[in-house]
Amino acid sequence: MSMVEDRVAVPESRSDMESLKRAWHLAGPLKGRVARGVLFRFLQSMMLGLSFGVMVWVVTGLAEGRALTAAWIWQSAGLMALSLLGQILFGYLSVRASWLSSYEVAGHLRLRILEKLRHLPLGFHQTRHRGDTVTVLTSDMQMLESFFSDGLPRISQALGLPVAIFLVLLTRDWVVALATATSVLVALPVFFGTSRQLSKLGIQRQDMQAEAGARMIEFVQGMGVIRAFNQVAQGQESFRKAIDDFRDISIRMVAQLTLPMALFGMIVMLGAPLVIWVVGGRLNTMETGTAITALLLLFSMYAPLLSLLGVMEAVRMADASLIRMDRILSAPDLPEVADAAPSGFEVSFDRVGFGYRPGEVVLHDISFTVPERSMTAIVGPSGSGKSTILNLIPRFWDAGSGRITIGGADVAWIGEAGLSNLVTMVFQDVYLFSGTIRDNIAVGKAGATEAEIEAAARAAQAHDFISRLPRGYDTQVGEGGDALSGGERQRISIARAILKDAPIVLMDEATAAIDPTNERAIQTALARLVEGRTLIVVAHKLSTIQSADQILVLDEGRIVEQGVHQALLEERGLYAQLWSHRAKAAEWTLDG
Repeated sequence: MSMVEDRVAVPESRSDMESLKRAWHLAGPLKGRVARGVLFRFLQSMMLGLSFGVMVWVVTGLAEGRALTAAWIWQSAGLMALSLLGQILFGYLSVRASWLSSYEVAGHLRLRILEKLRHLPLGFHQTRHRGDTVTVLTSDMQMLESFFSDGLPRISQALGLPVAIFLVLLTRDWVVALATATSVLVALPVFFGTSRQLSKLGIQRQDMQAEAGARMIEFVQGMGVIRAFNQVAQGQESFRKAIDDFRDISIRMVAQLTLPMALFGMIVMLGAPLVIWVVGGRLNTMETGTAITALLLLFSMYAPLLSLLGVMEAVRMADASLIRMDRILSAPDLPEVADAAPSGFEVSFDRVGFGYRPGEVVLHDISFTVPERSMTAIVGPSGSGKSTILNLIPRFWDAGSGRITIGGADVAWIGEAGLSNLVTMVFQDVYLFSGTIRDNIAVGKAGATEAEIEAAARAAQAHDFISRLPRGYDTQVGEGGDALSGGERQRISIARAILKDAPIVLMDEATAAIDPTNERAIQTALARLVEGRTLIVVAHKLSTIQSADQILVLDEGRIVEQGVHQALLEERGLYAQLWSHRAKAAEWTLDG
């Protein structure tokens, strides 16, 4: 079952009706079940109204001199029993429908948001705290679950009994009925105005909760650095400040809610003296039973409406969570125009320009071609745009200008699945998923067999160290692969790249931070990975790219030199300077 696809502008505040419409839209195909939960809660309240009706029927009958017969007693008892059974039945049906639908709506939305995150450019993720996205999928989703399971049915329940009482009074005396409704109508602008104001505070509160979550994640993940540099106190202070900000906005919400809540309640309850005054003025023309009915039901009509005040904060929090979800759902995807088929595996950049933010230029007019089954190395000072070039090929971002093609087909036209099958990446910073070593290697190929996984591990020089582990391929790697060394993580990364068997390999210097022993094993593994493939490598260690078919030298986002190793040395340009610096660095020693 798929949820409704939509793209909406994201306001920072909206009215209650707008919030309800948005929540209703996000319910998608589960609208029917949500509606049944609300309807059953309304009917539960109406069944409570039946018991009030029976009470009024008996009291007014006695007041009018009706004889208390056995038949009347049995009728009254039967109706009261029907009221009780109806409340139990509709209460059960409401809880069942509301809670089940709330879980399903939240489940579908989580999957939909995760799917959306997969299609967004990396720039979207890098401009958000990790804790912000986590909060959307956890705390914000819990707010929405609570709204569908409890908040929305409580609104319906708060309206059921007053509607029933109003209809009863309307059939007895329309003037009295209108009098009971007057204070409610006058109080509604206060309710909706306050709710709109709280909407802005609600989104600030949820944003601050996300900020606190981000600080907490940062504090825990950076514990090693924090302790090494004796920054525990500063880290705790940063987290404490985020918590204090969250507390302050919560207190502010309650403070701003108190006065309007009291005002709304006061205006609604002014209906009581108004109705008493109307009934008193009409006693000479009104039936005694009608007067008794109005006075008996008066407070039963207003009490449920006052309970709406308790729902107001929950509605505002749910709306704030919806707005935060819409920030993700409305973000533009990387566009896919068609599904073009490349005629080969040659990679070409044609006058490509790119910037991570509007007005920023990281790459200027980049043009080069990587022939099929050749090796191209990219070198240059830090920040010159080397890794950016790699990231544009698999469309982590789209180029701002120019074209990038594989086999003559624009990468923007190839399609996500097709492009993924063509390209594999080996990153300098390896990330392994929580799970076993087998699971992490199998990421490279869906449905990979045990033999294929082991063959990839052998080719990546990883099988021997895996076999020495107590549980072998079933060893848990821990979060991010923390249970393994950097070299071991890198070899598992290479194993899954070998298993993927893509014809184009992009490599962001896989041995930059690896010790010599591991570097030899990794270089052997990389040689197996790139055999017969189109290879583009960002090089920090110039010694690893002397045999490259071409070397691109970048400086401030421009290709300033291009050629093979020896020719570039003879040009005595930037590449020769970098090579000279590398030779001098190799001679450095630490004197005791």
